[in-house]
Amino acid sequence: MTGTQPSPGGDELRARHYLHRLHVRPFGHQEPLPATPEALTPPTTSPQEHPMLLLVLCLAGLAPGIATAWLLRTRGWPIAVLAGIGVTISLPGLLIVSMIAFPPLGIAVALAAIAAALRAYDDGRVLIGSTWATTAVVALTCAGVAL
Repeated sequence: MTGTQPSPGGDELRARHYLHRLHVRPFGHQEPLPATPEALTPPTTSPQEHPMLLLVLCLAGLAPGIATAWLLRTRGWPIAVLAGIGVTISLPGLLIVSMIAFPPLGIAVALAAIAAALRAYDDGRVLIGSTWATTAVVALTCAGVAL
């Protein structure tokens, strides 16, 4: 029959067939997990997936303060340490000001924070997930997005 419209469910059937060939199930069609006592109990400790990455991030955040303290060591260690602490503490403020001045940065930070919050909530770490969600709200506020 030429000139007729395809059936409305044809696209869905083609998509299901394509997903079936890839051994992928549509969302909501997963088989339920077996109800074993181990599966029903939440993990007691939060897993450290990337401890080396966490160490690198901490060092990256502390690097400007350490560099400032090292450069000012000739003026005396108390002044150098105070300057290093000041530089380290001012970095979050600089990020906030940067997100206000350049809104796409705020949106990018918010998207990353939302992804981290969702992952933390999935892992059962509610406090960390709430912290990431608060970070996303602050970033969106700095970007000028009305919530």
